[in-house]
Amino acid sequence: MYDLNEPNEVPSITGAGAAAYVDPAAEFRARLAAITPELFVAKILIAMNAVVFLAGVVSGVSPLEPTIDSLIRWGADYGPSTIAHGEWWRLFTCMFLHIGIIHIAFNMFVLWQIGPFVERLLGNMGFLIVYLVSGLAGAFVSLAWNPYVVSAGASGAIFGLYGALLGFLSIRRDSIPSEVLAPLTKSALVFLAYNLVYGLLRTGTDLAAHAGGLAAGFLCGLILSVPLTVEPMPRRGIRNAAIALGAIPLFIGTAITLPRPIDLQAEIKTFSDVEKRTLAAYNADLKQAQLEKSRDDQLADRIQKDVLPDWVAEHNKLAALKGLPERPRAVVTRLLTYMDARQQGWLLLIQALRKHDINAVRQANIKQHEAEQLARQIAATH
Repeated sequence: MYDLNEPNEVPSITGAGAAAYVDPAAEFRARLAAITPELFVAKILIAMNAVVFLAGVVSGVSPLEPTIDSLIRWGADYGPSTIAHGEWWRLFTCMFLHIGIIHIAFNMFVLWQIGPFVERLLGNMGFLIVYLVSGLAGAFVSLAWNPYVVSAGASGAIFGLYGALLGFLSIRRDSIPSEVLAPLTKSALVFLAYNLVYGLLRTGTDLAAHAGGLAAGFLCGLILSVPLTVEPMPRRGIRNAAIALGAIPLFIGTAITLPRPIDLQAEIKTFSDVEKRTLAAYNADLKQAQLEKSRDDQLADRIQKDVLPDWVAEHNKLAALKGLPERPRAVVTRLLTYMDARQQGWLLLIQALRKHDINAVRQANIKQHEAEQLARQIAATH
């Protein structure tokens, strides 16, 4: 029974005695901010990518469609240079080099979107380690899969960030509120699915680098998945060191075991030099024969001596290249077809001159015309 003379406290759902509602997502973000107060690594990485791109454009690299030569010159990953010539620094520089403004714009937009959250989640140093290890792993997988691909871009490292997020969530899912977890998981899966489909439909996409970065990032995420508590603070240092120190011997061992590819770009340059020198010698012999009114057999001897030796030697050198993948092998096959046509034309001309056979001279000219058409076709595909 209530005593109406005594004051009675009646609980109120709106009064001071009620427990205040705490938004789980807001509380989680506040906790992350307390664990990792400052964000700067993702911003620095974006700035570095932008500076490298602008520096390339200022130096003359096309902002829309940079050439293969310009990409290699600026540090793209290319097996014959990276492996055969020992330019291992390309594994690092290729992460900050992009193939046109659309490429860098897309990658930096994604990095701006996912970077800050993953940096809060893993810590500044953990974020940097995952980014670099994933990028290097992607470059190594690309070399192992096809060393003749000219690879550049931050995609492998960015895939590594998504891999690290998925690795972290696979163990610490209960530490992230569903209000945050659901959109994160959806965003990661959409990104991965989109890039998979886009890579399969668009030729030239380095899917091997994407897969390598994703796998490396996932493993890093498993290792770095610590409880997200402010007290005590997460002990990230040992785990960061374990990843960094473990990656070094793994990468060194991979570098040692990678097969040494043929430097096809160097071979093509050598061929180009031989072609210029040989055609110049042939034209010089024809001009000298006209000026001196040489006999047909004398012109034949000059062509035999000045033109054929270097040409035949280069032809045999290219024909001896073995173990090339499909696309580089197709390039060499086209060059050999062209060289065969040139060589047959010169041999027919030599025989015609020695036999004084005007019809055979016409056949030799037809063969040379065929070679010129092949040369134009090759030039149009490069």
